[in-house]
Amino acid sequence: MSSEISEEAQASIAQLNQRKARDGANSSDALRRRVRAFAEERSLPPSDIAKLMHKRISNRDVMLFCEKHKVSFDWLLCGDLRGLQRMTREAKAAPPLKVPEAQRKEVMALFSALSPRMQAVALGCIQHLLAKGHL
Repeated sequence: MSSEISEEAQASIAQLNQRKARDGANSSDALRRRVRAFAEERSLPPSDIAKLMHKRISNRDVMLFCEKHKVSFDWLLCGDLRGLQRMTREAKAAPPLKVPEAQRKEVMALFSALSPRMQAVALGCIQHLLAKGHL
């Protein structure tokens, strides 16, 4: 009898190990660890994660958290590293959000740089957007 393990047995052991790793990642405690790590990294207030720290975590609360903070569902719920990779890649690609005051200053600077004729055009466009309910 040979002491070597067949390829089929090796594949079976590898699948078992993968399944064990995933089972641990799907637990509520694992989800809470990911939420705490994410909250710490982003400096989120405790009130933003409070509903995810209860004994029973509702899917609705997870969904709202993921949408609000642009978190990958598959990473948060299952620990899927591809979801984490996709989430970080999208975060790097997205332009940083500006605070309203910075946006206001930028709009004023751009508007002031326009000729009087183009200012009238820009103002007309803004009024049109307001009339159509786009803003």
